[in-house]
Amino acid sequence: MRTRDIRRREDNDLEQELVRLRQEIFKRRFHGQSEETVDPSALRKAKRDIARIKTILRERKLGIRTGADQEAK
Repeated sequence: MRTRDIRRREDNDLEQELVRLRQEIFKRRFHGQSEETVDPSALRKAKRDIARIKTILRERKLGIRTGADQEAK
């Protein structure tokens, strides 16, 4: 997921996406324990998406304006 796509979404949508990504990570780890093949790059991507979403939510909470936010408005 790209940062600019995340910035365009509403806070509620981002919170739901966080829940979905956390569930995805849990499922992939659980399946990895049961000896099914696990794609490590998918885990890495999900973790990075979580970090991006949490960063943008925190910026919004603190009222920090980034260059991308200022260009959009």
